[in-house]
Amino acid sequence: MRILHTLGEKSLGGLEFRTLEQAAWLNGHGHATVIAAPADSAIRDAAYRRDIPTVDIDFDSPYSPATVLRLRRAVKQMGIDVIDSHSRADGKTAALCRDLCAIVRTRHFAKPMPTCPRRRLEWKLGCDHVIATSDAGRDALLHARLARPERISVVGEWAGEAFFRVVDKHGVRQRIRRALNLDPAAYVVSTIGMLRPEKRQTDLLRVVLRLRRHTVPATALVVGMATIDTEPYAQQLRALAVQLGIAEHVVFAGHRSDVADLIHASDVVLVPSATEAWSRIVPESFAARCPVVASNIGGLPEIVRPGATGWLAEAGDVAGFADRILEIRGDPMGTAAMVERARSHAESNFRLGSQMQHTLDAYQRALRLD
Repeated sequence: MRILHTLGEKSLGGLEFRTLEQAAWLNGHGHATVIAAPADSAIRDAAYRRDIPTVDIDFDSPYSPATVLRLRRAVKQMGIDVIDSHSRADGKTAALCRDLCAIVRTRHFAKPMPTCPRRRLEWKLGCDHVIATSDAGRDALLHARLARPERISVVGEWAGEAFFRVVDKHGVRQRIRRALNLDPAAYVVSTIGMLRPEKRQTDLLRVVLRLRRHTVPATALVVGMATIDTEPYAQQLRALAVQLGIAEHVVFAGHRSDVADLIHASDVVLVPSATEAWSRIVPESFAARCPVVASNIGGLPEIVRPGATGWLAEAGDVAGFADRILEIRGDPMGTAAMVERARSHAESNFRLGSQMQHTLDAYQRALRLD
């Protein structure tokens, strides 16, 4: 199968990393896969470093003749069977290639979707199949009447093999903490993701303040970088740490490629998002045997299940997040059992290979080969 992934954003986030991993896996399993993205985008550079072929297309004006003709020319020249579009702008351009190949739209979000007759027509005529990354995302598509149930596949996130690898956890923990100047005795609560207001890293800082008031030697580890648009939010985060009086107990690690090691160095991973599908960091934390506390929002409750795989609190409930973390800290045996259940669940459900087989099934449905 010959597959073209299209992306309109210029920054690197969860959906871009997901696409990179998909493309690398497909190319490694006999499918010719290319990524179409803006020439000045971070994903294009990341694809180049991974030896993933790219084609330069800027989707800022998705319906412009130049953009449409460039994508159509690429589809014809490469003999593409399936376009998998990952954002709204490139999805519009891809829709105008439906006479040349099958069109799949991957919806990476679980939040309610605005709808109108024009947009419903755009989705009906502009794609053959839709991939939602969570049940909540599928339900949002159905509620907005953008796709029929039989035209939607759900393919969730996964954890790469680095997260399942057996390591000297204590040794990794010590090494990473030394590198980040973290107190070896600190109780490290981490968030991992792009610095954006909806990711609510501000709640992490307030949780750490609350934990320290409970005499827990808590430190916040903030992993991720801002985009040009969200740099003001990143500055607000740093200012908030000073305002709360915990600046010396907050580490801003920026973008990192050693996420598995950072999880091993953490005592808890917190996902305080205000909107989320599944969040890549959840299956990664499960695989790396780290407790997860998450917002009861979007698709997160589908995989973070109290009493089975993790702990939930309502989005924005700083006290609730802190209480769940206190439960984890106060019950090491119960926490260890929960972490092992989460790891077992990840081994059975969150391997890249199995999720990619589901993705290929969706592509075949788009091609009407099933």
